[in-house]
Amino acid sequence: MNPSQIVLKLVLDAVEQPLDLDSFEQRLMIQKKVYLTQLTGLDLTYRFGWYLHGPYSRELTSDAFRSKEQIDDGEDDYKRETLAPFAKKLTKKAKTIWANRPDGIDEDDWLELLASLHFLKHIAYMGKNARLDFDDVWKALIDSKPRFKGRKADGRKVWAQLDKVGLLKQKVLPAA
Repeated sequence: MNPSQIVLKLVLDAVEQPLDLDSFEQRLMIQKKVYLTQLTGLDLTYRFGWYLHGPYSRELTSDAFRSKEQIDDGEDDYKRETLAPFAKKLTKKAKTIWANRPDGIDEDDWLELLASLHFLKHIAYMGKNARLDFDDVWKALIDSKPRFKGRKADGRKVWAQLDKVGLLKQKVLPAA
């Protein structure tokens, strides 16, 4: 495994996300947890663009599949490595971003909404007159993801969680 793959595996372990790529939902959760983890300041060098299910990194997908294949082939060099204390602190902080998932919202939807609303508010260009308040961002989300239409209450819960952890006012969390 190359160094970035080792770090990816260690980070996924730290945020309690299995390197399971068998289902779309598992792959989505890896994408969203890595996106959200990077918002803590832990730059894993993955860059995300907008995709059908929100922020998506092709490089992350490639690293995840290569890592899984190598682990399945018996490579275990990641077991001899550990995250630096500061990285461990940031992965712990990352878990607070997706904590407090309300009953009735599946984990993959919760993560997709968290990452998507953040991305639309802070990264996507929404026009020079956009207020970037909940209603503007939610409309942009629904335009792109009509499957969430009728789930505005869930969107407000996600928005409240982003506010609670400080990701409405800031693009990334302040250094720990």
